[in-house]
Amino acid sequence: MSITLYTAPDCLRCKIVKEFLAERGQEYTGYDFKADKDIFNAYYRANRSSIYRNPEGVEFPIFDDGQVIKQGTGEILAYLLSGRVLEACVTRSELLHGWISGLNVSACPAGQEDNFVTLVRLLAQGGLTVELHSDGRRADLLKRVLDEGFVSRMVLDIVGPAALYPTIVGGELSAEDLKQSIALTRAHADGLIRVLASAYAGGDGMTRVSPAEAGEAAKMVLDACGDRMLPVFIEAQQADGLEALENQALLPYRSKVRASLVKAEIRKPEAH
Repeated sequence: MSITLYTAPDCLRCKIVKEFLAERGQEYTGYDFKADKDIFNAYYRANRSSIYRNPEGVEFPIFDDGQVIKQGTGEILAYLLSGRVLEACVTRSELLHGWISGLNVSACPAGQEDNFVTLVRLLAQGGLTVELHSDGRRADLLKRVLDEGFVSRMVLDIVGPAALYPTIVGGELSAEDLKQSIALTRAHADGLIRVLASAYAGGDGMTRVSPAEAGEAAKMVLDACGDRMLPVFIEAQQADGLEALENQALLPYRSKVRASLVKAEIRKPEAH
């Protein structure tokens, strides 16, 4: 496997990947997009459709082994640890400025627990501020990750009522897993619980969890924790083909959720 790594000057995320490769004794060819701008520009033109640009420009580092192109520290390290197996639970980070997200503990494939824990540790010890997500499944692994102390923000996403979990996330949610996940999130110094108006593929294309279904999800949370005063936030997932839901459009969701969880509020996503 011949690895090429395209980096940016003074890039913490790039440094983490370089150090990981060095520790493994893995050789690679490195190019700085400024110092080697002609080489990088030619590569970018040839692979433009495969290269992601975040709101601040091209995301570095970029990894190419001749088989796949990976961008971002989390996705690159996941690939180096497990090939493409961790793609289900490690996706593009939506956070910038020293934060990293795209880490869903609930979606970790069986047998990959050690690699997932190692990944979170590498990111945090490398200097990034880690935001971890869960949908309530895999509470055992969630506890293991949190016990290591490398997660700065813990986000528990209630993606819908239990009946919709197999459709939305591909797996069932047990009442015990949900109960434990709520307790772990509440115990975290920066824990956040969201009831999502999830977007997902239905029989007739993309659809979204309805206000009534969000209300069912809130009742499920109440049954698990027994606390009507549990602080939760309501947020909509946006998706192509669906009308954006923000602010006033989420009031019907808040009304249904508050029938069970009286402190529910509409949340605007934070930027980092």
